Amino acid sequence: MTELDIVEDEKTLPASAYLVGALTQFAVGLHAPFLQTYLIDMQLNLRGVMNFAEIGAFRSMGNVAPTLLQPAWGAASDKIGRMKYFVAFGTLTGLLTVYLFLWSPTPVDLILLYGIQSILFSIQIPTWLSLISGLMGERNRGSELGKLGMVTNVASLTATLASGFLAGFPALIDGIRMLLGPIGPVLLPPVDVWREPYYVPFYLVAIVGIASSILTLMIRERKREDSIVRKLPPLHRLLTRPGDFRRFSFIAVFFSFAMSMAWPFFIVVQRDWLGNSLLEIAIASAIMTLSTIVFTIPMGRLSDRVGRKPMILVGRGLLFMVPLMYAFSGSIGGVYMIYGANAVAGFCTASSVNAITAYIYDVSPRNERGSHLAVYNTFTGLIYLAGSFGAGILGELISGIIGSQYLAVFIMMILSSALRFVASFFFLMIREPKEYESTLRLELASLLHRRRHDADTV
Repeated sequence: MTELDIVEDEKTLPASAYLVGALTQFAVGLHAPFLQTYLIDMQLNLRGVMNFAEIGAFRSMGNVAPTLLQPAWGAASDKIGRMKYFVAFGTLTGLLTVYLFLWSPTPVDLILLYGIQSILFSIQIPTWLSLISGLMGERNRGSELGKLGMVTNVASLTATLASGFLAGFPALIDGIRMLLGPIGPVLLPPVDVWREPYYVPFYLVAIVGIASSILTLMIRERKREDSIVRKLPPLHRLLTRPGDFRRFSFIAVFFSFAMSMAWPFFIVVQRDWLGNSLLEIAIASAIMTLSTIVFTIPMGRLSDRVGRKPMILVGRGLLFMVPLMYAFSGSIGGVYMIYGANAVAGFCTASSVNAITAYIYDVSPRNERGSHLAVYNTFTGLIYLAGSFGAGILGELISGIIGSQYLAVFIMMILSSALRFVASFFFLMIREPKEYESTLRLELASLLHRRRHDADTV
């Protein structure tokens, strides 16, 4: 390996990538934690009752719609290049559409509009990951993803807390309209009173989305090697061709289904069982993000030393605790139990999500990473659809049979927890594509003894 290859292998992400990633996640943090709350408020204000099937359908739409066209976006970006233009377009259109949520007349209309918004934003997802993969070195991929994750999570955390705070001042929008004078109602059209707490956050999402898309165009992409012949990868064969990628994708099926079963009911526990305010919901989301921030960099570095598999096992293996803690929050701990569950979820996210991305990078060809990521996201997105939508319908059926929404939610939480626990053991079957310098056991031993296990060889 030449000196130039070594420098290339250890290249770090540019500041522009951190800025764009932070702005985009700031916009996501402004609205994403409150979308299901917005749907429940719509149901209660328009009908006076919640509908688990609609909540499940909404969550499913958010899972499957972003993944449907990801293989196409990933393949197109791999073939055409100029990934930053894909990223900018997806960011702009996807985030601008959030503002339109304020005028959805019914829950069904909101679900459909959410699907459109998710499809538009899906252009950004695989192309952004593919773009940054070409801006970082191979050896430090885990730590670079960890650093980027920390920055973007800080941005998301700040935005979520700001949204929760602003939601406590619904009269703020009226004051802004008055200050703007005659153009106030034009720039800020009136909405129903119950929607006004969401007005400023959704409006800011559109503004930040415009800024982020413009700055994306200023990123200097890695120069393409013109000698390489680029063809659209055989997407239909990626899940049928034997190899580590197919094995990993199918191993993820059971856990993805079990994990998504609880998703429609988390917000029901917070909003209905505990009567949490938007600020308390924001705090819970912020705690999860803060936990992710704290552990992202050390977990990313650890994955570079011990491998992706141990970190995936740790992250997925502990996630069964989250729905279990939510299930008992109505009788033990209340909102503080929710805060604890979200802290656990943040640790699990930091341990596994970046490790999964890095693992897919490791087992896929350099010029097909966008396609592999997109296919994996589409495949798991379809599983999430089945899990969330099926759980919503099952919860509604159980509620009708036993006559208790509370008990129906409790049963679904316990079921999801049990299935998560069992499914996590399937990740023991994945294979690392290379050897690593250490093991998780040795790293834990060195931490307990406050010394590196390889210190004698340094």
